[in-house]
Amino acid sequence: MAEPLGELARTHYCGELRECHVGRTVTVMGWAATRRDLGGVVFIDLRDREGICQVVARPEVSKAAHAAADRARSEYVVAVVGEVEARAPETVNPNLATGKVEVLAREIRILSEARTPVFPIEDQIDTHEEVRLKHRYLDLRRPALQRNLRLRHRVSMEVRRYLDEQGFYEVETPVLGKSTPEGARDYLVPSRVHHGSFYALPQSPQQFKQLLMVAGVERYFQMARCFRDEDLRADRQPEFTQIDMEMSFITPEDIYGIIDGMLAELMKAAGHGEIPLPLPRMKYDDVMSKYGSDKPDLRFGMEMVDFTEDFRASAFKVFRSVIDGGGVVKAMNAKGFACATQGQIEA
Repeated sequence: MAEPLGELARTHYCGELRECHVGRTVTVMGWAATRRDLGGVVFIDLRDREGICQVVARPEVSKAAHAAADRARSEYVVAVVGEVEARAPETVNPNLATGKVEVLAREIRILSEARTPVFPIEDQIDTHEEVRLKHRYLDLRRPALQRNLRLRHRVSMEVRRYLDEQGFYEVETPVLGKSTPEGARDYLVPSRVHHGSFYALPQSPQQFKQLLMVAGVERYFQMARCFRDEDLRADRQPEFTQIDMEMSFITPEDIYGIIDGMLAELMKAAGHGEIPLPLPRMKYDDVMSKYGSDKPDLRFGMEMVDFTEDFRASAFKVFRSVIDGGGVVKAMNAKGFACATQGQIEA
């Protein structure tokens, strides 16, 4: 049976424990990731949002804690009171940040029991996406997704800090508004009060932020929720969040400087270190000529090279007809493919 939390209060997250905590009495809470019974000594890998720590339940230390640990199963919610001990050198786990210590349990409370989960709560799983989405609360327990949520939070906080220093106000604009011409279809919400009329969810806060500029706010931003009623594509979703900004009394150089600075701060917050500023700039014509796209991946090494002049006098009709019609002839150097067969190239 589950027990109440009572007067227990967490003192540390599981992933925080280090050698400097050895000798301290701590209270940790989380989910039982794994449980192992090795000759009467029960080990529980306890997981919370910050990481995993190993809990050891020995009957000679506390029979009640040992009995509770023996009853625990995967994904049981558990509270543990115990002392942090250094692990023996041969039992150190170098793959865990907490791998040099463990918690010797004096008290274990099972706060909530759980059925066996439908898939393992770990990063390397081969589970169909529909199953993961149906049990999203389980999928979100996985360490990789916990890290994603934490990174998103840190990036959002860094955006707010940086733009505040640049003189921006964060303003929430309405979500329910009048339909306006945009690049996609609106999501419509029927009005209960005005029968036959509909609200439109915003594709962007474009008109609202322009009103703010006219009103004299001068610098505005928000983490704007945007909605577009269209099919999924690689770069388009029905709903998404964007860092939305608007400024008055500025030049293009002002915009470049603010965006460059923000990206540099975000890369640092995400753990990628310093990046040199200003960021490289490319002209639209040059980008389209080299990559054929206005949003190229610069890691892609096969830039297009213009051979129009080389083939202008060519007898090869395919190229000559294109050039005579005002077109261009370009090629990419696909290194390592000189010996590829036609079938391999098409594949």
